[in-house]
Amino acid sequence: MKRLSPLGTARERFAAARSPAPPGARDAGEWAGADDDALEPRYFGWEIARCAPGLDAQERRALGSLAAACLVCVRSGSTRLSLEDAALGAALAVLGGPEVARAAAALVARARRADPRDPITAVVGRAGERKPLVIDGSWLYPERMRALEERFCARVRDRMARAAEAYDARSIRRALAAVAQGPPPLTDEQGRAVREALTAPLALVTGGPGTGKTTIVVSVLRALSWMGVRSDAVAIAAPTGKAAQRLREAISAGLGAAPRDMAEAALLRVAPAPQTLHRLLGWSPATGRFARHENDRLAHRVVVVDEASMVDLAMMDRLFRALADDARLVLLGDADQLPSVEAGAVFRDLCAGIGAVRLTENLRVGRDPGAQRIVAAARAINGGELDGRFADAVAARRAVGELTFQAIEHLTAPWQDVADDLVDRWWRERVACLDGFARLAGRTYRARGGVLDAGDVPDLRALFESLARARLLCATRTSGPASADALNRRLLERLAAEAPPGRGSPAGGLLPGAPVIVERNDYDRQLYNGDQGVVVRVDAGDGARPEPMAVFAQGDAWITLPLGAAAHLTPAFAMTVHKAQGSEFDDVALVLPEVDLPLVTRELVYTAVTRARRSVLLVGSRDLLARAVSRSVDRHTGVAEKLVDSK
Repeated sequence: MKRLSPLGTARERFAAARSPAPPGARDAGEWAGADDDALEPRYFGWEIARCAPGLDAQERRALGSLAAACLVCVRSGSTRLSLEDAALGAALAVLGGPEVARAAAALVARARRADPRDPITAVVGRAGERKPLVIDGSWLYPERMRALEERFCARVRDRMARAAEAYDARSIRRALAAVAQGPPPLTDEQGRAVREALTAPLALVTGGPGTGKTTIVVSVLRALSWMGVRSDAVAIAAPTGKAAQRLREAISAGLGAAPRDMAEAALLRVAPAPQTLHRLLGWSPATGRFARHENDRLAHRVVVVDEASMVDLAMMDRLFRALADDARLVLLGDADQLPSVEAGAVFRDLCAGIGAVRLTENLRVGRDPGAQRIVAAARAINGGELDGRFADAVAARRAVGELTFQAIEHLTAPWQDVADDLVDRWWRERVACLDGFARLAGRTYRARGGVLDAGDVPDLRALFESLARARLLCATRTSGPASADALNRRLLERLAAEAPPGRGSPAGGLLPGAPVIVERNDYDRQLYNGDQGVVVRVDAGDGARPEPMAVFAQGDAWITLPLGAAAHLTPAFAMTVHKAQGSEFDDVALVLPEVDLPLVTRELVYTAVTRARRSVLLVGSRDLLARAVSRSVDRHTGVAEKLVDSK
């Protein structure tokens, strides 16, 4: 009996076709010579080509490469592939070269003619047809991505046209007047955003860090309370656990500073707790399904989502599907930040397609000249310039010894020349800078029944908060000596070198004193992707030897997690810029890769710089930084134009 492959018989056959002597698989072998990262797109292309009998060998290869290029676009965040000659040639250059590009262009022309006798029409159709690939104007879509865009845009148009639950106009005016006085008092921009949230079925608010988006969330909650809307009718969500935790802390602080009348006091007690979007929509890891959808809607009358730029198209569509017809949706984010990891740039497209309240006034900088320089540099980066405002704001440094770790600096020396000295200074002045760091990192903390001893909490909180103040940010996780993994290894080695004898970690090289980050949702322990903690030695009080555990703060409570059960934890001295979205730190250093990479873009640099409250360090040559700032994230999506065309 033939052994079944866990990859599936077809994929096993395709993989075999890539070997030097693929028995009986010549068609796949014609164009399957790819590295492992390209296996999935090429497999997809191979399957598509198999579904179009009647094509010759060159046409099969061209069709397979065309389909593979389309999937590569989706995997890199776009929803479609440009069919313009230059763009198509560039997309197919790696997969097949100029000859394949010309053959693919000829196939596209034939598909446009839609002759039913042509075998290409079996797999490539026109807009609205159920074919694996669909041509829509000058774009080629996987049919499922075009259908998703169409369904999502239809839901957006329906929501904009549908009247949300009506609130009394006089009640709205009174509520706005009450919350406008603060604290803090609302700017005109913030006031418009709050009014939009209370009156529009879909409200979009975009602005950079420090422009008061969290104040708007607090003000919306206060205004709804003034209007008599029950707090259990309001939901607040964010894409990651870390973003939800930050929002929870900000809301608690904002409501705590509000006037103490009866409505405000009641709201402080029962304010809706921010949660992840997955949790709001009832994601079940066991079934792989969401509990909330168009056939089982959310009961909430108002849903507020922060950090909306991180939400991909599929998840945003799920949210729209789950909303009650007369519910209000408020999306807040920064449309200039990096878009979602998965396909789509949906928040950016919504802002462009239907309009948004844009916050431009930075309220955080005050009279702090360092913060003002960071803001000026971020605006210059967002505008694509490294002269003028950027040059005036940023202090250029040629050696690590010149760094002050104040405001914003640019260390222009090559990474290999400064890596050792910079890691050493970062360790001394940004990681192990807390008085008594070695003692707090190396001591044993006591827990009973999973609850930390109250007497140990102050030490633990001091260590946790100190490590959370600074972060090294990288463009990639694994690629090269300037990657997050490489920097984490360096700093773990430094931590190990200074640890007391016998204090090594038994799990994954993690040592007491190491910051860690959750890489995937753990619903049983209520830990979510992006949550950050610290490793310490814990005596669980069960008679066993104390062992290193990861500890996470959740409000006033602490969650302990044995490292042996924590395969989803990684060190967090350094992290990718994508992973840092939704977080803020006092001090940030962006370490650019040694060679130019297409993923190092204006949005990546802007996002990194705007993670910092107090100081930013940019590391990399000026030429490399200039190339990054000169290019924008190249995501090809159709949501914005579909919404504009429907107006």
